[in-house]
Amino acid sequence: MEHNSRRALRAPSIIIALFFIVAAALIPASFLCENAYAETDGESVYLGGMPIGIRMVSDGLIVVEYVGVITKDGAKTPALTAGIQKGDMLTELNGRTLKEVTDISEAIGDSLSPMPYKLVRGTETVEGSVTPVTDIVTNTPKIGLMVKNDVAGVGTVSFVKDDGRMCTLGHMISDGARDAAFFKKGSFYRCNILGVVKSAKNAPGALKGVFNRNGEAVGNIDSNSDYGVYGYLSDKSFVKDRPKVQIGNISDVKPGKASVYTTLEGNSPSEYEVEIVKYETQAKPEIKGLVLRVTDSVLLDKAAGIVQGMSGSPIVQNGKLVGAITHVFVNDPVYGYGIYAAWMSVQ
Repeated sequence: MEHNSRRALRAPSIIIALFFIVAAALIPASFLCENAYAETDGESVYLGGMPIGIRMVSDGLIVVEYVGVITKDGAKTPALTAGIQKGDMLTELNGRTLKEVTDISEAIGDSLSPMPYKLVRGTETVEGSVTPVTDIVTNTPKIGLMVKNDVAGVGTVSFVKDDGRMCTLGHMISDGARDAAFFKKGSFYRCNILGVVKSAKNAPGALKGVFNRNGEAVGNIDSNSDYGVYGYLSDKSFVKDRPKVQIGNISDVKPGKASVYTTLEGNSPSEYEVEIVKYETQAKPEIKGLVLRVTDSVLLDKAAGIVQGMSGSPIVQNGKLVGAITHVFVNDPVYGYGIYAAWMSVQ
């Protein structure tokens, strides 16, 4: 079907780590080893490192691509002609509220008459009119759009608070440059890591993870922010075997040995040695606060450094949770960026 571009994603499927930003540079000269400003109250949290399946949903249908409709007069794209743009979120068509991808076909029905639409573009609401044309292959009216209403992938839990508040990833998720703001809610799912595709220079690897997006969720997502994806656990057994650790201040971070907790197989995290190479003085939250280098022989052997899907993996130094992985350096995956846990804990 023309509009049902994401139907295949609704079945349980293997998803290779969508939620990981990659960095192109090596170690920037602007990173300085100085004390930073943020301080925490030393809150103790459940240490993460577990893989997590994430599905985010939008309040409408996000335009992914135009699809040429084959008519007796050639290929036409009514949506493009009507001013609908890629990255827009359609909310209404022909008086019908749009939630599911099949809603467009149902809103059009058999009509070939001009029909009103409403959409969100950035922070603005836009209204217009689009006229369907007949697809001679299927003999049905279409407007020539490919749309989606969700995005899903695999990441890593950073920490969980006593009240069930869970933080993951250390950065925002989206499936395109313009649609990040449309994904504000969703669900967390138990996830199993099947294996690892090793990183190489200019080719970051990935965790191969599987979760059932139609299964029972372990929590609800209520925030997709620059500093992570947050929500509340509904299944507290998810963290029953995890140790507790104190969140460190940025001033606790020093160059030197540290540990990262992540999962390369199954669903139980392991500890791996890393070195904090540099860290940055920050007066406000940023997702790139420190630079780390993987030194653990096992992690280097299995993953060749940092891979996609490790996003959110907690970094512990001197017994305190000081940060989480957010980026891998494309030109040298042994290195990566991390965000300070102090920033994550106050979001």
